[in-house]
Amino acid sequence: METKNTEQKKSNKGTLWIVLFLLSAVMNIYQWRNHTTMINNYEQRVDTLVVERVNVEKELSDTKAELEKYRGISANLDSLLNEATAQLDAQAAKLKNLTRSERNSVALNKKLQEQLKDLQGLRDEYLGRIDSLLMANKQLQGEKEQLTSNVESLSKNLETTVATASVLKSEYIKVKSFKRRDSGKYVETAMAKRTHKLDVCFDILDNKISKAGEKSVYMKITEPGGKPIGNRSTGSSTFRTASGEEIMYAASATVTYTGAKQNVCMSYEEQEDKKFPPGTYLIEIYVDGTLSGAGSYTLR
Repeated sequence: METKNTEQKKSNKGTLWIVLFLLSAVMNIYQWRNHTTMINNYEQRVDTLVVERVNVEKELSDTKAELEKYRGISANLDSLLNEATAQLDAQAAKLKNLTRSERNSVALNKKLQEQLKDLQGLRDEYLGRIDSLLMANKQLQGEKEQLTSNVESLSKNLETTVATASVLKSEYIKVKSFKRRDSGKYVETAMAKRTHKLDVCFDILDNKISKAGEKSVYMKITEPGGKPIGNRSTGSSTFRTASGEEIMYAASATVTYTGAKQNVCMSYEEQEDKKFPPGTYLIEIYVDGTLSGAGSYTLR
C-alpha cells in the first residue's frame, strides 16, 4: 500500500512539471509575439516620421527654388523675396527644433503634417503677392512695351515694303494676359505659368485712299523660342500673304472698314495649363495678307 502511494506521488509530480513546462512555453511564445508586434509598430512609426520629415524638407527646398526664379526683376520684388526667404528659414529652424524636442511620435507626426500644410499655404500666398507686384510693375512701365530689335526690324521692313498708300496700318497694340479660374472667370496675370489667354487690341488707322468694306484681319503670335503659336481645334490656321508666303495665325476676324480709325480686339486661348513659356512674344497684325503692324509682350 505504501509503495502504491509513493508511485502515485511521483506520477503527480511528473504531471505538475509537465504542466509548468507547458505554461512556461506558452508565456515565452506570448512574450515573443508581443515583443515582435511592438518592434513592428515602432518601425512603422519611425518610417512614417521619416516620410513626413522628408516631405516637409522637400517642400521647403522646392518653395525656395520656385520663389527665387523671380529675383532680380525689380527692387520691390527682391524685398518681398527676402521676406519670404526669412519666413522659410524660420520654418526650417522650426522643423529642426520640432524633431529634436518632441518625443511623442504620434504628436510629432501630426505637427509635421501641420507644418507641411502651413508651408503650402505660405508658398501660395507669396506666389499671389509676386503676381500682384509683377502686374503693378507692368502698369508703372506703361501698357505699351518697348519693341524688341526684332520688332524694330519688322517696322522698318513694313515701311519699305508698303507698295501703295492704300495699305492699312495698325498701331497702339496693347496686350493683356489672363488666368482662367475653375469657375470660368478670367483674372489678369503677368506670370507665364498662370496664363491661359492673351487679349490683343489695336487701332486700324484711318486711310482715305483704301477702299471701304470687309477686311480679313489675322493675328500671328510668335513665342520666345521663335515658333508661331496656334491651335487648329480652336480656330487657328494658315493664310497666304500678299507675296504668297504661307503663315500660321493664332486668331482671325473679319472687319468692316469704313475709312475711319477703328479699334479691333482679338483673343487667343490655350485650354491646358503651362502652354505659354516665359519670355517676349512677338505680335503681328496682317490685313488682307499684308503686314499692318507689330508689337511685343513679355510674360515672366
